Amino acid sequence: MTTYIKRCTSDEALAKASLFAIENRHALHPSFGTLDIVSLLCSHITQGHLIYITDEDNRVLGMMTYYHGTPDKNFEDTEVAFVNFAIMARAYRGTRLFVKSLYYMVELITEAHPDVRELRLNALSENTYLCRLYSKFAHASHTQESALGEETVFCVRIHQIKSILMRLFRVQSQ
Repeated sequence: MTTYIKRCTSDEALAKASLFAIENRHALHPSFGTLDIVSLLCSHITQGHLIYITDEDNRVLGMMTYYHGTPDKNFEDTEVAFVNFAIMARAYRGTRLFVKSLYYMVELITEAHPDVRELRLNALSENTYLCRLYSKFAHASHTQESALGEETVFCVRIHQIKSILMRLFRVQSQ
C-alpha cells in the first residue's frame, strides 16, 4: 500500500486530520474525551505542527504532532523538537508504517528547523508497549505529570534517530 506523509498546511488537510484525531481519540487514552482532543489540537494548531498520513485514496490513516521547542520552556529551547502525540488507525498500526512515518517526520523537522539537535517523545508510563517501542531508539530521560497521568519522556539526538530510521526504513522497504 502506498502512503503519503504531509504537513497540515491547508484548511482541508487540517479538517481531515482533526476529524481523524477526534474519531480515534481513545487510541491516546480510553478516558480521552472530545474536548480533550480538541484542546490538544488547538494547542498544536497555534503553537505546534501537525503531520498526517494518507493512503492513495487520500484517506487519513494517522497523524502526528510536534512542537519546535517545549511548552514548559515557552518554546525558547529551539534545539528540541517535542513529538507530543501520534495516532494510527487500528488497521494500520505496525512497525512498517511507524518507521516510515517517524522517518519522514524527522526529515520534515530537520528541513523546517535546522537548529533542532534533539528529538523528544512522550508516552504514558503505564503504556508499556509504547515505552518499550520508544526505548529501542531513545533513552528514557525523565517523567512528568500530565492530565492523563505520569508520562515518560524519551530523548535522542536528531542525527542519531535519523541514521537508525534510515537503516530500518531501508530494511522495511525491501
